Amino acid sequence: MKEVVFGLISRSKAWHQFSNTQYHCWPLSANEANPQPYDPCPGVDLSWIEPPPDTVTEQEAFNTTTHLILLPSFYSWAVGLSMFSNANGSVGISDASLAQQWCETTTCPTVSLAAQDNCCVHHMNIHSCPMDGNLDVCGPWIPPNGQVFTHSNVLVGSSAQENWTNYVGGLYVTGQTSIIAHFKVAGISIALIKMMKVLPKAVCGDDKCEPEETCTTCVADCGSCPLEPWALTLIILGLLTVILVFVGLLLKIQYQKRKLLLDESWIYQYDEVVQELEPRHAFGSCISRRSMGGLGMDDAISTTGSFTAFKQMFASTGVVDGKTVTIRKINKKQFVLTRRIREEVRSVRTMDHANLCKFVGGCIKDPNVCILMEYCPKGSLIDVLLNDDIPLSWSFRLSFATDIAQGMTYLHSHTMAHGRLKAHNCVIDDRWSVKITDYGLPTYRTNEFDDDHDGDIHMKTSCYQIYYAPEFKKNMESSKKASPLMVLPSTEGDVYAFGVILVEIATRNEAYGDEDWSALPLDWKPPIPAFGENEDNDNRCPCPEQYCKLIVSCWNNNQFDRPKFDIIKKILQKMNPSKLNPVDLMMNMMEKYSKHLESLVTDRTKELILEKQKTDRLLYNMLPKTVADELRHGRPIQAETYEICTIFFSDIVGFTSLSSGSTPMEVVALLNKLYITFDEIIEKFDVYKVETIGDAYMVVSGVPNVTEAHASEIAKMALELVEESKIFVIPHRNGDNLKIRVGLHSGHVCAGVVGMKMPRYCLFGDTVNTASRMESNGEAYRIHISDSTHTELALYDEFVFEERGAIPIKGKGDMNTWWLLGAGKTLGKEKDNNITITDEENILIDEIITVTEKKQNPIIKNAVENKNEKQNGNVDGCITLLKNLNNKVVMGPQQPAQKGIRFE
Repeated sequence: MKEVVFGLISRSKAWHQFSNTQYHCWPLSANEANPQPYDPCPGVDLSWIEPPPDTVTEQEAFNTTTHLILLPSFYSWAVGLSMFSNANGSVGISDASLAQQWCETTTCPTVSLAAQDNCCVHHMNIHSCPMDGNLDVCGPWIPPNGQVFTHSNVLVGSSAQENWTNYVGGLYVTGQTSIIAHFKVAGISIALIKMMKVLPKAVCGDDKCEPEETCTTCVADCGSCPLEPWALTLIILGLLTVILVFVGLLLKIQYQKRKLLLDESWIYQYDEVVQELEPRHAFGSCISRRSMGGLGMDDAISTTGSFTAFKQMFASTGVVDGKTVTIRKINKKQFVLTRRIREEVRSVRTMDHANLCKFVGGCIKDPNVCILMEYCPKGSLIDVLLNDDIPLSWSFRLSFATDIAQGMTYLHSHTMAHGRLKAHNCVIDDRWSVKITDYGLPTYRTNEFDDDHDGDIHMKTSCYQIYYAPEFKKNMESSKKASPLMVLPSTEGDVYAFGVILVEIATRNEAYGDEDWSALPLDWKPPIPAFGENEDNDNRCPCPEQYCKLIVSCWNNNQFDRPKFDIIKKILQKMNPSKLNPVDLMMNMMEKYSKHLESLVTDRTKELILEKQKTDRLLYNMLPKTVADELRHGRPIQAETYEICTIFFSDIVGFTSLSSGSTPMEVVALLNKLYITFDEIIEKFDVYKVETIGDAYMVVSGVPNVTEAHASEIAKMALELVEESKIFVIPHRNGDNLKIRVGLHSGHVCAGVVGMKMPRYCLFGDTVNTASRMESNGEAYRIHISDSTHTELALYDEFVFEERGAIPIKGKGDMNTWWLLGAGKTLGKEKDNNITITDEENILIDEIITVTEKKQNPIIKNAVENKNEKQNGNVDGCITLLKNLNNKVVMGPQQPAQKGIRFE
């Protein structure tokens, strides 16, 4: 940039020198060969109001203001030199006053269009002329080749504008520079000069701290500023505060540790633990303490031979401060609360993780030394695995394994190994999360089994030895009576035990399975699970190969090659196809099973409805529907009186002799067949079967459903039952027909339910006795009715009677009774074919008609009128009736039948 600037300057050589320190003027036609300076220009007052600064930085902008006044003497002088010859539209002005007027009043066009002919001051700007390059002075005029070096915008205007302000955007050449304010008025150039110094621009990062740069504006060149005293004070105070807070925290932590170490709020008196009468358990565990009654431990082992054969006895529970806790008793001869035990208690009290059971407290006064741990209501992991009623998908199982891995990761991260990890020490809370219990407190638990029998120690050592790593089993072999608690806990041993738990989770069985654990060698391992391919989706392991590989890696004989629990956790999380937590898994499972239960409930409801219908039918067969409905709603049944009803009694003629000649089973078969037939017939009528006692059959109409047609319903039913009995054959006596006699009586009765067991709906009153007497005084295949029943039936036009007359009735004296012979629909047995009356029967009919006065009786009149019309009818019944017309025949007042008798 500087080279270009110098090039421009060198081509604009100085050919005129200002002798006037304020301003100078020259004609526009001047050039280097013919400068033509005017010294001075009369009538010109040119000065700086806001001169350029003496010193500026490179590229630093600044403003200048120039004051220009043209006096009348200037116009006279300029007109004399013909400087306004091109003014006023090139017409020119030759009068000084006109020239002044034109300059002061003419409005100039835009800068690009301004010229001598249309604007007085047709150019004004600021030029700079660097003094370097052996240039004595630099003229502001523009050479004919167009080269120019200017640093401001161009202004135009009238001479009446006295002050001219220019904005210079910055100079780019350092060193001494002359600043020239250049005016072009008519044909004259007027200039004002001012010298200034242009300093180089400071560049941050050039490793030179220039005067314009400071530590605040350019740290790279001038370095950091020294801290202010107040800032230094604040920093010192801040550091002191941090140090004091840090020291205070350390002291507080140490104080809390000390306080927690000496804190005995975890110690409870054994009497403060409210023990529950029965041990809580969710599903049942095959481990814990075994009770074999009177058998010793050796006898129990030899008797059962299987670990799972022992009787279950679940962990005892109690309530402390309103919380349910699990009580883990420690059988110690004496207990001393040492500092080591306090430190162990302090460590377990600080354990806080979702997959660890919290330590609640303990009792330290012998003989009731115990540990109180958080209670989980679902029981141990092995309880859940062994319970087939709990469906566990592989998402659930992997979730259980992941919970154990997370709890052990937290435990190991706090430099604490479990040492007793097994499925029985993994318990499940009410949110189906697995929590690890019985961790820590090794000194507290020391010599836990010292007071036990040797058999108990052997049993507990043997049944739990499968969870111990090979390096521990070697130590146990060296001491046959070594307690499992004497095994030094290690993180590697916990990983080995976790591999056994993975086997139990996969098989949903104890690690020993069906093996006799008492006879197994010390180094025995459970077999790797075999996964079937035909299992359903819920019971199919998503990654069987990886799962088995994880078990094998956990059982590595080199303890240092076993994976850490944080790695195991990641492996299990990748295996699990479902990322849901146990509660969500349980909700999904419950939703699936709820749908299954809905379907099951629907099926069971249908079955229940069918069974209810069967029950209702049975109940309605035992009791009237209205009475049964009242009983079902729990309402008491009050005895009721019915003013009128008709009762039916039937009995088998010669039943005593028939029974004596038959076996009991034959009698039962006979009555069953007969009553089934009768029951089917009575369904057609508005009647209620009261009871059957032996060969007696009792039916009533009008009770409990009141009906005016009670007599008619019973009569029709009785006629049909008699007709059916005529064709009924005794099953075990082929060819022998059954004979029944029937009795009917109408009257008032009292009815109600009698008894609580096998309740019966019974009728009471003299009407019942009278109906029974009607039956007992009747004849085979005949319906014996009382006078009251005849009165009821006489209201209908369809029944045929025969008066029997007065007969002695036991307990009643003489009673006028009747035979019910038939009805229009039941008079004899209906026949669908045409029946022909023989000549002998025609003669008999004519004789009877003659004897009984022709057409006097309605049925005889009807028979005579229809003799030759060949209508269908009940001929047998009619003939029977006609044969009895020699006796006294009584009929209803109207037509006896719907179908007439056809005679030829």
